[in-house]
Amino acid sequence: MPTVTCEVTGHLAHLRLNRPESGNRFSMEMFGALGRIFTELDTDPSIRCLLLTAEGADFSLGVDVGDVLPCWAAGKNPFEDHQINPFGTTGPRRRKPLVTVAQGQCFNAGLELVLASDIAVAADNCRFAFHEMRFGVYPFGGGLFRLIRAAGWNAAMRHSLTAKEFCADEALRMNVVALTAPLAEAEATGLALAHDICRKAPLAVQAAMAQAQVWADHGEAAALERSVPDIIRLLSSRDAAEAMRAMAEGRPPIFSGQ
Repeated sequence: MPTVTCEVTGHLAHLRLNRPESGNRFSMEMFGALGRIFTELDTDPSIRCLLLTAEGADFSLGVDVGDVLPCWAAGKNPFEDHQINPFGTTGPRRRKPLVTVAQGQCFNAGLELVLASDIAVAADNCRFAFHEMRFGVYPFGGGLFRLIRAAGWNAAMRHSLTAKEFCADEALRMNVVALTAPLAEAEATGLALAHDICRKAPLAVQAAMAQAQVWADHGEAAALERSVPDIIRLLSSRDAAEAMRAMAEGRPPIFSGQ
């Protein structure tokens, strides 16, 4: 049975973590599957958005300790240098937006993945935590600084240093997630968001993604350098012409990504 499944519908790729019997704990195989699938989807021009959910009661309880920690201690990386790393810590940057829906327990690597997403939705039963301090490490997959960037220094350090859990409502207050929804509606909420992104101009979406990542990595001045070249390129695209035609004709635009 695959540890990660992927179903493509139109321009949307729906990935599911698929180790529910282990609480969707990340194994080295599961990390590798994510890297392979993300990389394939990133180079597929027909895919405009990714939706990530998880089978079972819990999004993820973290890593499979017996499988993963010895590999990490030996310096093994489950992602190839050329692969998209969904956690964003190695390799090339992901170009397609990622919407993630979490439910139940979402701990450690699970929370890292939520924080590495572009838009996250939490079911109202979701519990989040970084437990790493209990095991002699810290959230080293980008989660520590992403939590600081989202929630501010005090809130992020309180949860990171004490390993305290927090609920979906607190995750929303701390900007860890964009939305909360009842458990029965959470996946549909994320699906609607992802479909909405798929209907937008893909060149513009990817350009916005790239500029946001440059800002996050290098600051405002570096991001602003992209603005004029981006707007010239985008206004010269077929998608921009289609948007103008659709507006004049009073219909929704149909974007081609060209």
